[in-house]
Amino acid sequence: MKLSTLAQETGVSTASIKYYIHVGILPPGRKRNATTADYAPAHVDRLALITCLRRELGSSIGSITALTRAIDDESLENIDLMGICQQLALEASNALSPGTASARPGDSDFEHDIRNVLKELGWPDISPTAVTSMAAALEGLSASGYPVGRDTIIRHVQALAGVAARNTAPITDALSRDRICVEVIRGITMHNRLLLATSALAHASLSAMPRTSHENGPQTTNSV
Repeated sequence: MKLSTLAQETGVSTASIKYYIHVGILPPGRKRNATTADYAPAHVDRLALITCLRRELGSSIGSITALTRAIDDESLENIDLMGICQQLALEASNALSPGTASARPGDSDFEHDIRNVLKELGWPDISPTAVTSMAAALEGLSASGYPVGRDTIIRHVQALAGVAARNTAPITDALSRDRICVEVIRGITMHNRLLLATSALAHASLSAMPRTSHENGPQTTNSV
């Protein structure tokens, strides 16, 4: 396809496309002659990723460059690439401090508990970033006086298992690596907004309902 067609299909201006090629995050098209080039579906996928990173995460060109280099590194497995995207999304949503996932020399108590729960559930322990992020959230709750323990981890993990299974179903190796990254980033950012809003709705509604001593679940306002 021509540059103008690529711009129309992706909603990215020709000037931006040329800039992305110039800084190296979008490969150039195949030269047709001295003034024109052909662009492929891979360019559409890469522009979708760049647009997602810019709009959803506010990523800098430097961050996008690092990710696109990882995508183009064929020695990097898809699961490792997904971990990089997960870290970018969690850092952008303030669920993980920049550099935290790689800075910790060993597991905290909460990280140890999380990994034990994963083992008990038979879930692969493949995301140090997610474990670190959840441990940080648990540490914050504990420091604020909320009773937090192994049951907290199990309750939240099991509550989200069905949602996560449905959301990750479209992510397969049949997708291009750029599309995999888009799915992971959108999955974290957009679905987390929905989860946050749903959590607010559930907490507001249930806190207004009559409670009895026979109810299951937390009986005080500061249990999680």
